Amino acid sequence: MFPDSTTIIHAYRALYKAGLAAVQYSSPARYSIRDKLRKAFRHSDPNRFSQQRVNNTVQFLRTAARRKGMEHCIVKNLCMVAYWQLHSKNSRKLVVGKDKAPVTEQAFSNYLETIGLLNQSMDLELR
Repeated sequence: MFPDSTTIIHAYRALYKAGLAAVQYSSPARYSIRDKLRKAFRHSDPNRFSQQRVNNTVQFLRTAARRKGMEHCIVKNLCMVAYWQLHSKNSRKLVVGKDKAPVTEQAFSNYLETIGLLNQSMDLELR
């Protein structure tokens, strides 16, 4: 079922507000939150929209804002990875050997897999 535009706008605003509170409005992290949300809402299929997943994610972000526990560390690390992906102009890649993929690509694939499993187990929409 295709959600109406007001539902999507309310979901975006709730996620953005909770995300800003989770990173305590810190300068590089708030831009990472904004950019991630814009990309997700502009380029995702509207048929995949799940209000339950949005509600769970908002609750996760609110918990990250209230406590400096595991939730806060996860959100902080997501923002830092997004920041350094965007701003790594002169990043050097460690190459293990001629035949093997760079270490950074392997680490990033493990990172994406971990985030995917977290989303699946907690019914979230972290990216």
